[in-house]
Amino acid sequence: NILGTIILYSELLLESSTLMPKDRERLATIVKQAQRGSTLISQILDFGRRSVMERHPMDLVPFFREIEALLSRTLPEHMKISIQFNGQDAYFVDADPTRMQQVIMNLAVNARDAMPKGGELRFMLDEVTVRAPHIPFPGMEPGRWVRIRVTDTGTGIPASDLPHVFEPFFTTKPQGKGTGLGLAQVYGIVKQHDGYIDVDSRPGQGTTFTILLPAIEEPSEALGVSDIEEARAGSGERILVVEDDEATRLAICEILESLGYVVSGAADGKDAVHLLIETQGGFDLIVSDLVMPNMGGRELYDIVTEQYPRVRMVLMTGYPLGTHTRELLDYERVTWIQKPITSDTLSQAVRAMLRPKQMPAPAKG
Repeated sequence: NILGTIILYSELLLESSTLMPKDRERLATIVKQAQRGSTLISQILDFGRRSVMERHPMDLVPFFREIEALLSRTLPEHMKISIQFNGQDAYFVDADPTRMQQVIMNLAVNARDAMPKGGELRFMLDEVTVRAPHIPFPGMEPGRWVRIRVTDTGTGIPASDLPHVFEPFFTTKPQGKGTGLGLAQVYGIVKQHDGYIDVDSRPGQGTTFTILLPAIEEPSEALGVSDIEEARAGSGERILVVEDDEATRLAICEILESLGYVVSGAADGKDAVHLLIETQGGFDLIVSDLVMPNMGGRELYDIVTEQYPRVRMVLMTGYPLGTHTRELLDYERVTWIQKPITSDTLSQAVRAMLRPKQMPAPAKG
């Protein structure tokens, strides 16, 4: 909540047309440093396998096509990028596209740093079948696995460092050049996907990271990397913000009001229910924290679903999801954003949930 409030108010001030150039520069520094702190928190949560994920069936072929285009724009021109799909048209896994993108971007940045004079970054995908007794990792189940190999032609990793590369805060980079959390984050995300990761490297010859994810059958619909919603502005839709931290609640309300929404606030789920009763469910969307005193976001969702099924919800959380709340990820009337939030993350989630589409009834348990 602390970082989120700092980021939201700073971004709100940056929208002002009366800012002096020096003040704008100072505010941009505040936002940058707060976002850096947010990134560090996310990396620690990922390593500890406690971050919030939304796993769906996804095809890695279009995913890597988009990654290739993204890396071509962000990596230095002297780095050559190639992708090999080994003749297959699709590789389906159950994954969170955003977290998988984080894995690949972290490995790509690691490869970039290992090739200061240029080189080649290769992505190779194929499918392998694991059979007993030839199990490559302890605890790995026999069956079909998608293998992702990320290879660079860089300086390589010394043999003495290889056992430590996935440890948090371990880094061979100069002070100020790295946090030592990038590969630890990769490891945590892969494990959250029920996968395995290994590394092979020789000094002067380059490095290969190998990721194995459980393969699944092709579903009727699959997700790739979601396009970012460009339209941020609202059109007077009514939004109820439910957050027990007053500073965070006020910041979220101001951001949404600046985007053209009509916003009301509530300190917890009980206050939100009272407002819903008073207005006869007169809100288009509820943006709610998950963990609050008196009544949390999950209990509020159950009431809204039963009594006001037209109203959708965006749930915010900085905590890992339990079994009771993780099942909500299967419903189309609710989405999640990870705290600390930014104005862009908030606006995209709000626009996505307000976009007209048919809402299925929640599953009966």
